Amino acid sequence: MNFLSIKEFFYKLNTIGFILLLLPVIVFLYLHIAALKSIPMIIDERQHDVLLIIGCVFVAVALTTVNLFWRSRIRQLKVLGELSRKMDGYFVLVVVRQGVYAAGLLLLAGGYYLTHSIYFSGVYMVVVLALIAQWPGPARFCMTFELRGPEKDLVLHNQDLPRKSRTRN
Repeated sequence: MNFLSIKEFFYKLNTIGFILLLLPVIVFLYLHIAALKSIPMIIDERQHDVLLIIGCVFVAVALTTVNLFWRSRIRQLKVLGELSRKMDGYFVLVVVRQGVYAAGLLLLAGGYYLTHSIYFSGVYMVVVLALIAQWPGPARFCMTFELRGPEKDLVLHNQDLPRKSRTRN
């Protein structure tokens, strides 16, 4: 992706992140209101427990897989010399990671609607907090890629690369 500035990069990254966070929250709130007006579709305790275990295992496996992919890909991106190439790879990784988190949250919201169980909403809140704890920003970007010196200053202070001024001959 082409970004005109570092500020634009983080602006787009945060915009997509907020959309991927707020979409499951809005769906959960809608399903919660709908659940208050209806009876649970799954009443049997065994089915409830099985659905809870399957949902939690699926979410845990998905989040573990995406985090392992994250770490291996970050190791590959660290060796790139150019800051812009690191930023492009980081952008894709963040969108994929937050998309998987959003999918897991939607799955948990569906489980909550089917069972009206407080346990689904508890696991939902834990995943939301994990997503917020891993929120991308300039400081986290610098820490992830272990940036030093001028590159770190450029990212932390939202500066652009210095451009040579044109002189007329």
